[in-house]
Amino acid sequence: MAEIMMRDQSRAGHVLGGARVADLPDEVSIRDVVRTRIHGEVAAYNAGPGPVFCGLVQPADAVRHSDGFRMRQPRPLDAELLIAAAEEAIGLGMLWLRLDDRPVDLDELITPADHDELIAVLERSVVASGS
Repeated sequence: MAEIMMRDQSRAGHVLGGARVADLPDEVSIRDVVRTRIHGEVAAYNAGPGPVFCGLVQPADAVRHSDGFRMRQPRPLDAELLIAAAEEAIGLGMLWLRLDDRPVDLDELITPADHDELIAVLERSVVASGS
């Protein structure tokens, strides 16, 4: 199984976070990389919900903080709602994905072993409504 680092940054280039996305097939779509990352972040949080969620997508009732998203009240999150928010943000141009200094779309197939990192460029926080 392959892995790739996914780094989150602002349009100005400030690093906002990131995660190593592991257990990927040798060839995978960008969509599946994003989905795998979010599923992993939500599973880790849901295993012991606490005051901070660290992830690509901001849960609806959370507030951005230097260490992630501060939850108003710890509770289980729904990965599918966060994935839908990320995919919608990509479609609206609020979240761009770059690989090897070029834009990529969700349906592009890649070989993770051939790349150092996938960069998620956020115009602003992607918030999952009803998450």
